[in-house]
Amino acid sequence: MVQPGRGIGISDALGDLFGESGVVVLAALTQLGDVWFLFLLAGSLYLLSTRPGNPLSRRRGAFVLALPIVYVVTVQALKGVFMLPRPPKAGIAAAIPWLPSLFVPVYENAATAEGYGFPSGHALGTTLVWGGVALVTEYRSWRARLAVAVAAVVAVSFSRLALGVHYLIDVVVGATIGAVLLYAIYRLADRGTDPGRAFLVAVAIGLVGVLNQVTFDSVAALGGAAGAWLAWYALVDREPAPPRTPAMAAVSVATLVLAGVFFLALYLSVPPTPVTAIGSTVAAAAIVAAPDVGERVVAAARS
Repeated sequence: MVQPGRGIGISDALGDLFGESGVVVLAALTQLGDVWFLFLLAGSLYLLSTRPGNPLSRRRGAFVLALPIVYVVTVQALKGVFMLPRPPKAGIAAAIPWLPSLFVPVYENAATAEGYGFPSGHALGTTLVWGGVALVTEYRSWRARLAVAVAAVVAVSFSRLALGVHYLIDVVVGATIGAVLLYAIYRLADRGTDPGRAFLVAVAIGLVGVLNQVTFDSVAALGGAAGAWLAWYALVDREPAPPRTPAMAAVSVATLVLAGVFFLALYLSVPPTPVTAIGSTVAAAAIVAAPDVGERVVAAARS
């Protein structure tokens, strides 16, 4: 592993500015760019975008859903190529004596990081997903949406530096790659209206990651990308009928939650490679098809 000496003292200087309460706030703030939150944000927007009679909105929602998948496969591919370490104390969380013992593992997980550090996955993913939300949604003005996305990127990047889990160059390069990827995929996907192309980009990048090194993370990332792409073309109609009743919406949400829990179980158990590949493919396919599952399950029950 290469020791590049990427630090210029910024992480240490920022870390000295915050006391115990400040570190807890930073650990919470960094979750805005964590993979679980980005998938929750994109998945929620995807379900909310399934408005009756508006397939274009569904497509843009699916485009946003593709972005955290692109983020995961890209980070796996790049970190496996560069293999550059994090700051020396990235795996050590500052002790918080007053924090209830129940929350200590959650805090330690949020305030630390393991594995390779370049580029910053949080900075890359936040730029991709929050930027994608700003591009395709219609809430508020374009300037307001852009301001929220930029604020999220700055806040998450700052938290990663202050927590001491990244060097400055890691977050700068991560955010830059995220912005370039977002622009390229947005144009390739016809301004977010052809999400199938975005899913296909994720599959291509995932293949690069697996060819570079076969690990649980790289296989799960590729399986998720493949499952999402297959589901969009094979399980989702070209003009899908979105949830039209509370019952349909409830089944759709339940499908999304169960798929997430299933993938979490895979992540925690780290099964053999074939199981990882199949399981992640099924989980991602279920997430993409969740709105249609809701409609078809309720329709079948009524009939």
